[in-house]
Amino acid sequence: MTNSNAQTAAGRRPWIVLLYFYVAALVGLGFVIAGTTTALFGVKDVAFPQLGVRSYSYESGLKRDDKGTIVASDAERDAARQQAIDDNRQQGLDGLVNGVILLAVGTPTLVWHLRGARRAGARPEPTTVAPDSPTGS
Repeated sequence: MTNSNAQTAAGRRPWIVLLYFYVAALVGLGFVIAGTTTALFGVKDVAFPQLGVRSYSYESGLKRDDKGTIVASDAERDAARQQAIDDNRQQGLDGLVNGVILLAVGTPTLVWHLRGARRAGARPEPTTVAPDSPTGS
């Protein structure tokens, strides 16, 4: 490896390291944003499960006559609605847990890589001395 190639590689290395750290931190930030959003939607579904339940979503499984008209009693409709609310609450809990998992993965990834980028950016750039120049004064 020639001296100019060594200088070029040494001068380029901090930028590559910084690029890696910032791209990895950006991935961690994506996990944090996705986790926060998923967890918030999960909390909404746990707290207000009836908001996501529409009549067509639970009436599709009720008894129908030959013409397709629903012939279920009010008690069957209420039971189907309650089942749909319970299912929505369960899906909300699932979303909340998934969001917390994404946050648990993304937060340390983001923090560690940002700290690494700051440390790599604070290092002085390597200086190379030409072999024929004096090194001391």
